[in-house]
Amino acid sequence: MVAARVGIPALLRRPRLGRFLVTASAASLRGLPGLAAYCAAKAGVAGFVAALAVDLRGTGITANAVAPGSTDTAILAESARIYGLDGAPEFAAQQPIERLIDPAEVAALIAWLCGPAGAAVTGATLPVDGGLSI
Repeated sequence: MVAARVGIPALLRRPRLGRFLVTASAASLRGLPGLAAYCAAKAGVAGFVAALAVDLRGTGITANAVAPGSTDTAILAESARIYGLDGAPEFAAQQPIERLIDPAEVAALIAWLCGPAGAAVTGATLPVDGGLSI
């Protein structure tokens, strides 16, 4: 990943703290119909951050992934169009909370991971998916 190749050396130049964070997908934690290649790619992201966390041992830098479910974004609306659905809200039925994820909910988890409270979390892929991955 380009972000790691560029970002990790910059983080290592700082005094023993830092966060490397990537966005995966609920598809990294659960198979989805017709999306085998996408699921495999996102699972690779999860594996990458797990291995990177081990490689960063002792540096004070954590590595994590956030795995959103169906989030109310333009790309989800386009996905609905491609799949011939009436609109993005149809994806909400997949999630036990029966609504789309608000992008601010994903951002809140990212902010938490980047702050002091997230300092003990590393190597994890954390779902913010309304239960889609269960």
